[in-house]
Amino acid sequence: MKTIILFLLMTSGTTFAQQWNNDLDEAFRQAEQGSKNVLLFFSIPDNCELCRRIDHDVFKSQEFLEYAQSNLVLAKMDFKSQPGKDKAEQLLVVEKYNKDGFFPWVVLVNKTGKIVAKLPMYDDQTVRQYVAQIKSADKG
Repeated sequence: MKTIILFLLMTSGTTFAQQWNNDLDEAFRQAEQGSKNVLLFFSIPDNCELCRRIDHDVFKSQEFLEYAQSNLVLAKMDFKSQPGKDKAEQLLVVEKYNKDGFFPWVVLVNKTGKIVAKLPMYDDQTVRQYVAQIKSADKG
């Protein structure tokens, strides 16, 4: 009986298991399978306060995760957590999707790799406002 109650307690909450991909090829495979766009987030958390804020305030929020779970594949080019990544490969991704080198930078990319939308710079919008911008761009 205790086991059943424990199981019910552990599974009754809403969970959002969507994870950020560090492998862009894998993100595109998932986008193809799920007919979704990829939300590609460029970040340098060690040197960019705004990168840390958007990640904490928006991308870890329940409202964003609820939308992303059903509608997006998440991919992150986090230049801190990928020290072993091939630098030439990283530069190719930056050249294609973030030519001006802005951080944080967020783009929506379709399953074939074409940019669908460049999201506006994060300027302390509320989560609801930022998610609305993503929804608008994702539907466009």
